[in-house]
Amino acid sequence: MLPAAPRLIVGLVLAFVAGCSSPAAEAAPRAAPSRPAAAPPAAPVKYVSLATVAAQLQLGISWTVTGRKVTLSDRKRRLELEADSREIAVNGLRVFLGSPVLARSSGLYLTKTDFERCVGPLLRPVLAGVPLRRVKTIALDPGHGGNDNGMENTKLGLKEKELTLDVALRLEKILEARGYRVVLTRTSDKPLSSDKKTDLKRRAEIANHAGADLFVSIHFNSLYPDMKTSGTEVYVFTRAGQRSDLSAGFGQKDDSEDPSPANRYDAWSAILGHAMHREVIAGLRTLDRGQKTMHSAVLRDLDCPGVLVESLFLSNEAEAKRAATPAYRERIAAALAAGIAEYAGIVDLLVAKK
Repeated sequence: MLPAAPRLIVGLVLAFVAGCSSPAAEAAPRAAPSRPAAAPPAAPVKYVSLATVAAQLQLGISWTVTGRKVTLSDRKRRLELEADSREIAVNGLRVFLGSPVLARSSGLYLTKTDFERCVGPLLRPVLAGVPLRRVKTIALDPGHGGNDNGMENTKLGLKEKELTLDVALRLEKILEARGYRVVLTRTSDKPLSSDKKTDLKRRAEIANHAGADLFVSIHFNSLYPDMKTSGTEVYVFTRAGQRSDLSAGFGQKDDSEDPSPANRYDAWSAILGHAMHREVIAGLRTLDRGQKTMHSAVLRDLDCPGVLVESLFLSNEAEAKRAATPAYRERIAAALAAGIAEYAGIVDLLVAKK
């Protein structure tokens, strides 16, 4: 038996599932190509105006700083934007765009890609289109394994590969008790391949062969020797033509790519990521480090929406001590299950409207 409809966001789907149309790309100031001069010219970046964003999302506009900071909202939904920033807030959660909000004398603009494949679906899931089917099969990927220990906390004797498998096995039990079919990419410490690239590619193949309706890769973070940083990060595969969060900083190499199989599910991966993001932070009471993007090899070839979750930092002593306890790992599994339930509820409602 599938889980009950999630709390807040499912109600939003019911309220806003009535018809919509895809926003047209609008004329806006030309953006400089994002690729190095030596590379072939990049396709012109298309933009959507703030007015169109508000109209498509059916939200009112309120300026905090005229021309710079703005909130789009109604009684239940809220989008906060700031000129020249990639960071936005969606219903209070941090989300990072592929490109900064563009400011011109004519107003603020989002790239068409960011709006259609991220922002729009997060606030009106109907804009993602109707999913093919309800969630029945879930692929869980315990990160690392074999000779790849992942992140470590040597002081506490913690290895990421062991923690991820433990959480995955706990999550498997929760999901199966709710009627889902669950497939794990690994059930022991044995690697899928001696070659790391092949190992990561094989994980997506396992999910695809099983006909998975969603994919969750389970990880723990580290920034050692930085032992202060803490919190939760959630990653989706970088949208085609955009830079990942790892390359977004000043002076970083442009790592934008042509479309990959995972990009077919950008909008639904964003919705899945947002659901996981919300529930993990709520369940663990961790700091919000945002929903971000990366060119993750484990997500690249998926035939379904996929997300990679970094629940907490093993390099942070307080978080690592919590992760070391079975009770807290059970709590992580429960939070991940809650995120999956929220996502599945959204899918159920939209499929029912077909």
